[in-house]
Amino acid sequence: MVISEEFINDALDRIKPGEVIITYTNDQSSVDIDDLVSIKININDNEYSVLRLIAVAKAHNDPVLMSKWVITDELANRKYSRVGSLALLSRIIDYVLIESGYDTYVSRSFNSQELRHTLINGPQDLKLRALEALGLDVPFSFKMANRFDEIDDVVKGLSGEFISRYLDLRSYLLNNTSLEYLLNYLDLLFRNA
Repeated sequence: MVISEEFINDALDRIKPGEVIITYTNDQSSVDIDDLVSIKININDNEYSVLRLIAVAKAHNDPVLMSKWVITDELANRKYSRVGSLALLSRIIDYVLIESGYDTYVSRSFNSQELRHTLINGPQDLKLRALEALGLDVPFSFKMANRFDEIDDVVKGLSGEFISRYLDLRSYLLNNTSLEYLLNYLDLLFRNA
């Protein structure tokens, strides 16, 4: 399927990524962030990938969204800051797409088995496991957008201290979505881990 210019223009109108430069190519897709965000769109990519690129531009150009995931100077040397930033950015990208009316694309991208596997068999480092789970937690993005949250289906039949703490982390992040709060709360939740 070839991505049409009409599809791109509709996405730009709906997502409103701010000032961006769009380049069409048959090469790789990418987002370059300097003073101005440049999006290189491979016209042979799938639509969801293109939508994510445009949502990345919005997450970078919107000061409110950027403040939630960006690594500040104070956080640059903290352990897990890069992993936490990427996890939050993934959730924010999907949130932007949901808010822009692309929720069916986001729903189809969700792999509940992968999230469940990470919750059960993720890294032994519990903070890292929680961050990896957050990066996969598409239902969290729906919850951010005040939509149906499928996490109950994912954790059905699961129990244990880690699951309980992860669900606590999700609840906390809904009202305190920022990298600094995420890292601080991880330290609090898993201080003995």
